Amino acid sequence: MKIEIKRTKGLMFHSTLSSNDMEIMDQCIHLSDAVWYGFVDNKLACIWGVIPPTLMSSTAYLWLYTTELVKEHQFAFVRHSQRAIEVILNEYNTIVGYCLIDAEQSKRWLKWLGAEFGHPEGRKLPFVIRKK
Repeated sequence: MKIEIKRTKGLMFHSTLSSNDMEIMDQCIHLSDAVWYGFVDNKLACIWGVIPPTLMSSTAYLWLYTTELVKEHQFAFVRHSQRAIEVILNEYNTIVGYCLIDAEQSKRWLKWLGAEFGHPEGRKLPFVIRKK
């Protein structure tokens, strides 16, 4: 089994996502400062990236898309994403975002990355990851 994480400015992304979700994913990839793709045996496991609100911003918005492969290899991806967060925090002082309040796997991943959660906003739970 070969697990790898690749950082790029953008790649083509093909999936079984709905056309609306595909548009959102394309937008996230296009707006991102950098995008990380996780693969297991050359099969896509996850994609995440950061979007700064401005070119001079010290904060970036984190987004993530996962497939079922992440569940099977969660510890390897947590370790790789922890390293990626270290790199991001060298470029930005804080990373912010939202996850769904009932997305237990996402909340667990974010906790491993050092996220602190705010108060729920409807179905969304805001988080922040700060440089230590």
